[in-house]
This record gives sequence, C-alpha cells and structure tokens, in this order.
Amino acid sequence: MKKLLALSISVATLFPALAVADMQELMTALGSGKSTMDVRLRVEKADDSVKKEATATTARTTLAYKTGDYQGFTGFIQFEDVTNFGQEKYNNNTGTGNTAYAVIADPSLTQVNQAFIEAYGVKFGRQKVVFDNARFVGDVGWRQNDQTFDGLTYTNKVLIPSTTFSVAYLNKINNIVGKIIPISAPMLNVRYTKVMGDFGINASAFYYGVEYDVAKTDSFQDIGVKLDGSFKDFLYEASFVQQSKYADGTSVAVPDSDYMDLQIGYKLGDFTIKAQQEVLGEKFKTPLATLHAFNGWADKFLATPAKGLEDTNIKLLAKYAGYNFVLAAHSFKTDVDGIALGTEIDASVAKNVNKNLSLLLKAAQYKGDTDAAKAGVGINDVNKLWLQAMYKF
Repeated sequence: MKKLLALSISVATLFPALAVADMQELMTALGSGKSTMDVRLRVEKADDSVKKEATATTARTTLAYKTGDYQGFTGFIQFEDVTNFGQEKYNNNTGTGNTAYAVIADPSLTQVNQAFIEAYGVKFGRQKVVFDNARFVGDVGWRQNDQTFDGLTYTNKVLIPSTTFSVAYLNKINNIVGKIIPISAPMLNVRYTKVMGDFGINASAFYYGVEYDVAKTDSFQDIGVKLDGSFKDFLYEASFVQQSKYADGTSVAVPDSDYMDLQIGYKLGDFTIKAQQEVLGEKFKTPLATLHAFNGWADKFLATPAKGLEDTNIKLLAKYAGYNFVLAAHSFKTDVDGIALGTEIDASVAKNVNKNLSLLLKAAQYKGDTDAAKAGVGINDVNKLWLQAMYKF
C-alpha cells in the first residue's frame, strides 16, 4: 500500500513537470520560426479593342511566418495585401469594377492568403495546391492575388523510391478576385521521377474530381497522365486527359472531352527552342489551372471555346549577360472544324538584379481572325504590357 501511494505521488508530481516542459517546448517552437516578406509592384496596360484601354498600378505585399517544429508539427500563416495606386481605370473582374475598361483581374484587397498546420506530410487549412505544371490545378501565381484552397493535403515521398504520392480533399476555392467558391474535390496525383545517365523522366498519373456546391451542373472530373523529361540536350513532354461529368454534372455543361499536349525541344548552351501542339476538346474545362501560363499571355482563351482549341506554338528561351529572354509565337484554331481564331506574339525579358530584387518587362499581342466569329469567339485584337519589380526581404 505504501509503495502504491508513493508511486501515485510520483506520477502526480511528474505530470505538472511534463506539462511545463511541453509548454516551454511549444513556446520555443512558436518563437523560433522564420518570417518572410515580399513586395511586387506592377504596372499593367490592357487594350482589348472593345472597351477603354485599361491601366493598373498595383502593389502586392505578403507577410508570412512559419513556426519552429513542435513534436513534428509546424504552423504557417501568410497575409496578403493588394493595393491600387491612383484612379481605378480598369475592370477588376469582381462584378463591381469599372466595366467601361478592359479587364485587369487585380482588385484591391487584404486577406489571410494561407493558414495551415503541417505534420508528417499532412497540411490542414488554407494553402496553395499545385500539381505538376499547374495546367489543371495551380495557384495562379501570375496575378497579384493568389488562388488558394481550404482543405487537407497529404504528400508522401518515401513509400516508393523516386515516387511522390499527393492526396487532397478540398472544400473551398479562394480565387484571384477574392471570391469563395464551395466545392467537394477529391484529388490524387502520383509522380515518378528518375534520372538514368543521359535520360531523365517524370511520369504522372492523376485524378481530379470537382463538385460545385452551387453550380452543380458544372461538376467535372479529370483522369490523365503526363510524361516529361530529357535525353541529353533534347526535351520532351506529352499529356493526355479525359474529362467527363461528375456528381450532379450534366452532359450539356460537361460533355465527354479530351486534352492532348505534345512538346519537343532542344537546348544549345544558353538557348532553348520548343515546339508545342496543345489541344483542348470542346468545352474542356480548366477552372483551377494557372491559366496565364498557357495559350498565350494575352489571356484570350481563359475559357475554352465551345468547339475546342488547338494551340500550335514555338518558343525561344535565351540567357545572356544575366538576362532571361522569352519569345513565343502562337497560332490558334478550333479543335472541331479547324476554324482559324487568331495569332499571338509574346515576349519578355527578366533580370535578377541581386538575391532580393528582380525586374520584368513583358508584352503580348493577339490578332483575331475574322473567321473566329463562326466559332462564337470575338475577332477583337488584344494588346497587353507589363512592367514589374519584386523585392524579397
């Protein structure tokens, strides 16, 4: 009895000590984290040949903090502010913007951009989600406000060598104009990466299901594969995706449709040339993608035309004296009936001045074809220009 009493007293005195130690460890983790901050200043001009020419001078500021480790757990929070300077002579695409002007989708706003807890490969909360090259799920990093998602993700890189398993269940889209879109979206992406001598390969297989709580008939699912890599100085990339209705989606809103992409390239010193043909079938949807990176920087085809889209393009990338140059030429037509839609030239020059400061000058010129009207696509020309400076503290 005396031994039991002594043991009970020992345990009772141990718990407060453990609690104090745990609290000290927690406070240390909270206080020993790392903060980051960046400011991105941009002047954008847009002329769509229909509305008034738009000009937006905006600054995007982010401030983030990641805690230290506490028994395998970390926390992350990021605040984001987008401020417009001067008169708002552009349509910010929120539905309440100045619709007399062309669209520049950068409304002024302040928000919590990301806030999540992470442990053992699991993230829970508001976060960026980017799969592969962001063609189907991405963060829309080009716009001043990111696209983020509320939900749970899990990443495992050790279960099978050279293979990354990514699983997600997302229940909200926080889009680039501050709108919250409720969804139910299970996702799976399995990516294999291997380098064998001169041959490098990245192979992905994925499933993305998106059920909308409001626009239920637009619910869709994608099943696809992607292959990219290199052999010596040659580059290659290929993708195939099948899209169909999901949950309460209808065949009218989401007809069975395919996506195909084929790219080849060659690298010679500081120069790289790429040729691509990308085909989106009729009404193929990519609402979660980082769309600006695809089908031309003029953003003429953020939504796929009813008859689909075929983008044949060639790109030249070069590095010289610390500058990065990009030049691209696109020719667009419909997938069905092959109706000519237009052509586009894109060009940019970027410079990392130092580890903190980067500069960018970028332009896009889209010229519509008169036949585009036959496919229900506007024949208007689109011209855009960007001047940007970004500083990371």
